[in-house]
Amino acid sequence: MPAVASLWAPPAAARRRRFSPVVSSSLRRVASGGGSSWRSERRLMSELERTVTAGATERVIRSYVGTKSERAALAALSRLLMDSDPLAIPFYEAVTQARWFKWSSIHAAAVAALLEANGRAGESRSLIADSVSQHLQQSTDEVALFYCDLIAAFSSRGLKDRATEFHMELRSMPPLSGRKAYAAMVKSLCLLGMPAEAEAALREMVSRGHRPEAAQFGAVARCYGRAGSPADMERVIASMADAGGIRLGAGAADAVLSCYSACRDHARTLAWLKRMRKLRVAVTAKGYNLVLNSCPSLASVVRELGPELPLSTAGLVGWLRSASTTPAPAAEVEVVRELLASSASVLDRAMEWSEAEAKLNLHGFSTVAAYVLVLQWVDAVRGRARALPLEVSVVCGVGKHSDVRGESRVRELAQEVLGRMGSPLKLSARNRGRLVAKRDRVEQWLASLPVPEDGTDPSPDAANEEPFVFALFRKLGQFFSNLM
Repeated sequence: MPAVASLWAPPAAARRRRFSPVVSSSLRRVASGGGSSWRSERRLMSELERTVTAGATERVIRSYVGTKSERAALAALSRLLMDSDPLAIPFYEAVTQARWFKWSSIHAAAVAALLEANGRAGESRSLIADSVSQHLQQSTDEVALFYCDLIAAFSSRGLKDRATEFHMELRSMPPLSGRKAYAAMVKSLCLLGMPAEAEAALREMVSRGHRPEAAQFGAVARCYGRAGSPADMERVIASMADAGGIRLGAGAADAVLSCYSACRDHARTLAWLKRMRKLRVAVTAKGYNLVLNSCPSLASVVRELGPELPLSTAGLVGWLRSASTTPAPAAEVEVVRELLASSASVLDRAMEWSEAEAKLNLHGFSTVAAYVLVLQWVDAVRGRARALPLEVSVVCGVGKHSDVRGESRVRELAQEVLGRMGSPLKLSARNRGRLVAKRDRVEQWLASLPVPEDGTDPSPDAANEEPFVFALFRKLGQFFSNLM
């Protein structure tokens, strides 16, 4: 590839992290790294912060790329791109010269967008032209995929005019043939805010014999919702089964929840959750996150962590109804109540229970969702207090997948909430992403908690939704306590 940038060291102020919230999910997955790569990445970032000359920056970058694995180097590159760090440009140049280098449409598009955002349009255009001529000569669909990645990368940086130019290039190309290319086309049109064109691409995809996934219908429906066309959004959702032949499973249910949550349409979200419960479609962790993140009153109390923060599920519903300053809308309260009643599957998957340990795993949950899940978990542990294993723990992570790596908002929230409850769970000395306590101390704590008032079930049907195993343990405990 041509030299997209001479290796240079921008001033420290220019290298401050400017995380872009709208990034490619593929880029985010690569940035998550794995194993020890994130620790070596932190050391790299620390070294780069201390460099003051172009030569020192070049040595640090080339040493890292030359000695680390392909996975670690690509994770560091992806993180620099997500942070809009100008050093991503010379880092990419070093990566292209590594012996293991394989051209990546996602990384090339992200670097081109970063060059353009930094006022280096000529180098950006050169990189794009060389990528097409050197790596994409054989396949029209591969070129189309690259243009779709360019649209996503440039749109995420607010460069709508350039993104529109790529769309025009895409329209001038021969008809697409592969399902993957059509899926990328639908996504890119939705990013440009063109729902009608995206729906047309979806219909063309079906007419050519390709079966769309629920994600494509969901993207088009969300795009209509953002454009202020709820009727069209409903129509696309309804066409999911007719045109796409998609059955109502977890993926389709999440796509619909994503549409309604993006528009904060709590009335339709509530109706959909009830329909899912009636059809026995379990709520997934993704759906759980989507619904709770769309509740502004709940998100506000979690963000502020003020003295009024409820410390039980019943208390949460009560607070939402009667907050002294701004009570939550009735539809939002009902959505939270319904989700509490129908999300046993989420808690079951997040909780592990064995003779040695009872563990709650909060990986993959937002701070709002983690807060509600902790409250549900405490209720579940209380119901099984007579059968606790030797150790009880909550796994929060150390911030490896956070927007700011190494800063775990979920861990901070879990510590705060459990601390206010008087919980004995403390940060483990061996694992800084885990809260842990021994059985006897947890038993004492659970015995000290106030007894829930009668009639405080989050939903009128909550008793019918209690997992069978939990109900069995609770009833056995009551039976044996009566014998004693």
